[in-house]
Amino acid sequence: MNIALIVFAGSGTRITSSIPKQFIKIKGHELVAYTINAFNRHPLIDEIVLVTSREYLSFAKQIVYAHDFRKVSTVVEGGDTRQASVRNGLNKTNYSDSDNILIHDGDRPLVDDRIITSSIRELENHQAVAVLINSENALKEVSNLGRKMELGGLSYDVQTPQSFKYGLIKELHNRFANEVVSDDASLVTLDNKDVCYIEGSPNNFKVTTDKDLDYLKNTIKGY
Repeated sequence: MNIALIVFAGSGTRITSSIPKQFIKIKGHELVAYTINAFNRHPLIDEIVLVTSREYLSFAKQIVYAHDFRKVSTVVEGGDTRQASVRNGLNKTNYSDSDNILIHDGDRPLVDDRIITSSIRELENHQAVAVLINSENALKEVSNLGRKMELGGLSYDVQTPQSFKYGLIKELHNRFANEVVSDDASLVTLDNKDVCYIEGSPNNFKVTTDKDLDYLKNTIKGY
């Protein structure tokens, strides 16, 4: 079984808006609706779990209903941090340890089918898969493409989804609950386990600033 866990519990303070960025409407649909739709329409995704803030639980459910996102099985209340939100999403669901779970940022609406498919395929032979894209920026910085890491002497941006066997990532999130990590794959490396890396996309950026939002408005297509 392939499950997508989409996290959008943050407030997005770097964007000028009276509401969290994930709920800003673009061409008639909320930003996060595009993200959910990318997984809802994908033939290999069986279920979707949404994690959002307490204040927007009802609104998130309205979005699911309005867009007929039939693969969404539950909407979970997030925590004070992204790490806590993911942990809540894992702990309030109950899947088989061998199921695949793809953890994705709700504010990366342009994730494509290739990345989703590749993530699932690689989980046939690996317990963890992360998405990377070549970076031209210095290390130890965070861009709208993702956090930075070095691999084989090269600099990369780390994107989502990050994909795992459900039992593994749930156990790690609970065991390392008091450790502050930059992303979910870091928990796997913290446990000295290997992560398989696949190629990401420049379009799979995280909407972080007003400039990102303007670019998205000019780039995104309708359903």
